[in-house]
Amino acid sequence: MFDESSWSSDRLVEDTDYRFVSRHYATGTPYGLRLVRYSVYREGSFGVHVEPDIHQLTWFDGAMLGVFADQEFSVVPPTHAMWIPAGTVHDIAALGLGTMYCAYLRVRPFRSDFDTPCRVEMTGLMRELLDHLSGDISVDAGLRARAVLLDALESMAGTAPSLTYPTHPVARAIAEGIVDDPSRRVSMAEEASRHGVSARTIRRIFLTETGSNYQQWSTAARLNASLELVKGGSALDEVARAVGFSSASSYVSAFRNHFGMTPGRLRDGRASAEF
Repeated sequence: MFDESSWSSDRLVEDTDYRFVSRHYATGTPYGLRLVRYSVYREGSFGVHVEPDIHQLTWFDGAMLGVFADQEFSVVPPTHAMWIPAGTVHDIAALGLGTMYCAYLRVRPFRSDFDTPCRVEMTGLMRELLDHLSGDISVDAGLRARAVLLDALESMAGTAPSLTYPTHPVARAIAEGIVDDPSRRVSMAEEASRHGVSARTIRRIFLTETGSNYQQWSTAARLNASLELVKGGSALDEVARAVGFSSASSYVSAFRNHFGMTPGRLRDGRASAEF
């Protein structure tokens, strides 16, 4: 079972692996905001922790963001940010080089889906607001930007984390089998039969407990597994075979649809990051 004990990511060290700028806007009040901008020089995480009364919006510009939250793991592309509500045990990891923005608030938008971790689409307005809040601006200007940020979040489409595991024992075992060996392609019917349940049952469980059907979930898991291979410089046809795709073209198409970028862009962005 994937939980806090099995999450593993190298810890980032301040001044060696990253530097940060912190901006405070009436943070001693219920309606304040703190914005931290991190310049990250290598892959790694900030450590598992929990903020009992502070909500967090995190966006990583430059590479993928790894998020452990609510006992699940998500990979978030730069096209999206991650909302982490107060009281959630979590960790965030840079899966490459780039600039990370973390906005901390005590008041959250009035949205029911923000009660749990979720991905939020990053629009041009959201990017500009986070960059503006990380600059040397007045408290009044920061609070005005905070109000616009909350309004923007109200209207953004939130989506569940990209890889939520089912809790049903059989479906969980099937899911973990995919993650452990992404190159192995077995149909849902074969997996269900091997575990002595019907394909209809597995189909229902995946959809109910993860919000994705079996095919969507397995594709997301295989794509997540491919990230290290892409960043390591493996040829795309080798990556495709290693994670169970029939060809490089089908892999690239699925990667683009899931992450909002091509594998080549991920690799180029990692290579060209400058600080």
